[in-house]
Amino acid sequence: MDEKNVTASAEFRDGWKTLTGAMIGLAVGVHALPFGTSGLFLGPLTSTFGWTRAEVSLGSTMLFLCIGVIAPFMGLVIDRFGAKRVILPGLSSLCLFFLAMSRISSSLPLYYALFIAVGVLAAGSATPTYTRIINTRFAAARGRALGISLIGTGLSSATIPPVLATIISSYGWRAGYVTLAIIVALATPFILLLLGSSERAMDESESLPGSAIHEALADRMLWGMGVVFFLVALAVGGFSSHFIAMLTDQGVSAVTGARLMGAGGFFLIFGRLLTGFLIDRFFAPRVAAIVMLVSAAGFLLIAQGGATFAVAGLLAAGLAFGAEIDLVSYLVARYFGLRSYGRVYGVLYAFVVAGTALSPTAYGLCFDLTGSYVAVLEGAAGMLVIASIGFSVLRAFPERFQASSPRTRIVPRGYGA
Repeated sequence: MDEKNVTASAEFRDGWKTLTGAMIGLAVGVHALPFGTSGLFLGPLTSTFGWTRAEVSLGSTMLFLCIGVIAPFMGLVIDRFGAKRVILPGLSSLCLFFLAMSRISSSLPLYYALFIAVGVLAAGSATPTYTRIINTRFAAARGRALGISLIGTGLSSATIPPVLATIISSYGWRAGYVTLAIIVALATPFILLLLGSSERAMDESESLPGSAIHEALADRMLWGMGVVFFLVALAVGGFSSHFIAMLTDQGVSAVTGARLMGAGGFFLIFGRLLTGFLIDRFFAPRVAAIVMLVSAAGFLLIAQGGATFAVAGLLAAGLAFGAEIDLVSYLVARYFGLRSYGRVYGVLYAFVVAGTALSPTAYGLCFDLTGSYVAVLEGAAGMLVIASIGFSVLRAFPERFQASSPRTRIVPRGYGA
């Protein structure tokens, strides 16, 4: 066994509690549960209150826009005070949000206000918090560790929608929101216990290799990456929230659609594990370029074939979205180091969140205007092709920010001056 594999094995052996805690946190965070389950509430809310699909989808848009705006500031808080201090307030706010949603009335402004509030107050339970912990804990196995931790979102997407669909069908959508609140409340103590004191605060991070925040912000490549990640999120983000509606429009039952959506969660897991495995071995931007082309082909299939190619659409979305969050975390650490990780990640995460936020509304507006999802699916495929080109022109990783384990100095493929 070579030295790098020994080091990676040691990291997994010593860091399994951290990895498990991050995985559970990512499964129930504000970026996962409200968005991943929104499709199940789309029909009930429109039926109950007479709102349009675009109006209901705008709630998710507002939530993610708020997370995107606050992400760079939350990154500063995480860098300075550590991750664990923001997790508990974030998860507590998310739990209260679901309870409030279970009591919502026909007031559309109040509906939007709740989404805005949780986007601000629960931001500490979002992806940047957990990926910083993983990046500081793992080096030789960083790509795989990120992929494994980020499958938490896929696990919740695979397991929660079918259960939630049954609860909503039997007891109503309000009971569905109460169920989500209970899930978050039960998961919180396990997350905090497993993570322990994994995070590093500002005084430690200053000694880590990496760009100062002003250096990173002056790098044009950072903003180019932001545009690429925005396009991927815009293309893929609204697919899951409208997937069940796409199928029910063609005569498929909501429960069957939820089961298929659960299968999509496993595709998300597959995409993240595959990406994590490959970027530890090959130059990450090239891996990303290929994944985006494959995903574009999947979106074209479901655009032309409808429900017949539902699985192809789920696979496309799972690969693209699964790879994207892996890549944001990995590329920030490789290109800019860990010194200002929270803030640099916050900038790129804002692009991802903006695209994810706008995407459900774009899908809804397209349906309201055209009566189908064909045009938006074809547009999504085009954006993924552009993103593939963007990834293919990224420069080599700088050697000075190599974040290998102290036990080895092996340089991964793709490093350069």
